[in-house]
Amino acid sequence: MYLKKFEYFILDSSVAGTLLLIALAIRIEAVNAGFDQFSSNIIFISVFIISTGLYISMQIALYEIIIYLCHHSKSLSIHEHLNDSVIEPEQAFMEYEKLRSNTIIEQKRTNDKKLELVHIYIHQTMAAYTSQENLQRLCAYISDFFQDKTAIDIIPIKVDSKLKAIDVMHLGWNIGKALGKRRSYTAEFIKKVFADTMKENEINTIIKKMSHSETECLIKLNPDIIQ
Repeated sequence: MYLKKFEYFILDSSVAGTLLLIALAIRIEAVNAGFDQFSSNIIFISVFIISTGLYISMQIALYEIIIYLCHHSKSLSIHEHLNDSVIEPEQAFMEYEKLRSNTIIEQKRTNDKKLELVHIYIHQTMAAYTSQENLQRLCAYISDFFQDKTAIDIIPIKVDSKLKAIDVMHLGWNIGKALGKRRSYTAEFIKKVFADTMKENEINTIIKKMSHSETECLIKLNPDIIQ
């Protein structure tokens, strides 16, 4: 900063010296032309003041021109950048629809994978305690349960007497946990689907007991069936 100020001082001093020399030369010419000392001094001072004023005015004008050109150039650059970054409404809508479509497809793929893993778990866990027909219907009921559909005609799933109510509760909790369903919704589901096994248990009881880890049970709690 100090170096820059020094450079300006040298420049202004050089210009001032030049203007003084010009004013002095004009004064000498005035004396040679017959003007008295007073008039020659007035001419000298006037020439120096006027030339200095012109220099300052030119300097200010040049500074303003440079500032204007820089600002105008920057404004054009910003405007061009904004024009490049502005997306037409139609293009924006198309981008949104594409993103939305991709999101829906990905969500469906994720849900299908969850449901597939739950169906595999059901077959592996329940094959020893019910028929193949019951397994297929149970998987269909679970698909409706996952999609929040209400099955119109539910034929209760009959299971081997070895399975107790707590086993069905554990099964329901595992399914609900894997599919991200509320306890109350899961409790209502297993109450309807396993009506015979759960006939002695109310919804509130199922909600409270379904995550109890009891030692004497065939179906254990398993929160990781879709891992």
